[in-house]
Amino acid sequence: MKQNILFKESSKEEVLIKVEHLENLFKDVRHNYDYLVSKRKPDDLQHQILLLSLSRIIKYFDAYLLLSKNGFGEPGITLLRSLFEASLWMRWILISKENAQKYFDSSKGEAIRIAQRNYGRGLLKIENAPEPEIIKKMLEDEAKKYILPKWEDITKDTGMMDLYVLVYKMMSAMSHGTFLFLGEKFMDQRVSPDPDYKNIEPFYEIANNLLRDCYIVAEMWIEENKIREVPNVKELLIM
Repeated sequence: MKQNILFKESSKEEVLIKVEHLENLFKDVRHNYDYLVSKRKPDDLQHQILLLSLSRIIKYFDAYLLLSKNGFGEPGITLLRSLFEASLWMRWILISKENAQKYFDSSKGEAIRIAQRNYGRGLLKIENAPEPEIIKKMLEDEAKKYILPKWEDITKDTGMMDLYVLVYKMMSAMSHGTFLFLGEKFMDQRVSPDPDYKNIEPFYEIANNLLRDCYIVAEMWIEENKIREVPNVKELLIM
C-alpha cells in the first residue's frame, strides 16, 4: 500500500538538502530586512506593524530551520502555523489604517481579558477597588473596545480563504495535539518520541512560500504602497 505523503519519513540527508535551500532563502530575507527598515516611514503605523511582524517571522523561521535539521517535524509545523497567522495579519492591516490601529491596540484588549479571567476566578486582587460587580462590568466594557475579527472573517477580507482551508486547518490539527501527526506507525506500535524526519519534507513548499510571501508583502507595501496578490493556492499544495 502506498504511504500517505503527509506522513512520509524521509532520510536525514534528503531533509537536510531541502533545508539548505530554505536556509538560503532565509538568509536573503534576513539580510533584506535591514534594507526595509531603512525605507520605512517611522510615523506610519502600517509600516511599523509590517516590520515588527516580519522580525517575529524571521525569529520563528530560524527556529523552524533548527527543528527541521534535527528531525522535529511536528513542533516545526506549529511554527509554520504561526507564520501563516502572521501573514494573515500582515495583509489585513494593509486593507485600511483603521485595521492597523485595531491590530496595534489589540494587546490592550488581551491584557484586559487576562485581568478579567484572573479577577473572575479570584486570582487577581485590586487594592481599594469598588464592588466586585462594578470591576467586572468595567473590565467587560473595556474588553469590548478591543475585539479583533475571527480568523474566518480575516481570511475572507484578505482573499486567503483557500489557503486557510487547505493549509491552516491541517497544521492546526497537528499542532493541537491530535493523532494526525502519527500516520501509519500508530497501529504497528513503533511510535517513538525520538526525532524521525517525518512530516518535514511534505511541508517544504509551504514553508518556502510562506516566508517568501511575508517578505514580499512587506517589501511591496513599503516600496510601492501596493498589496501583493494572494499566492496561487496550488503553490502550497502537497503534491
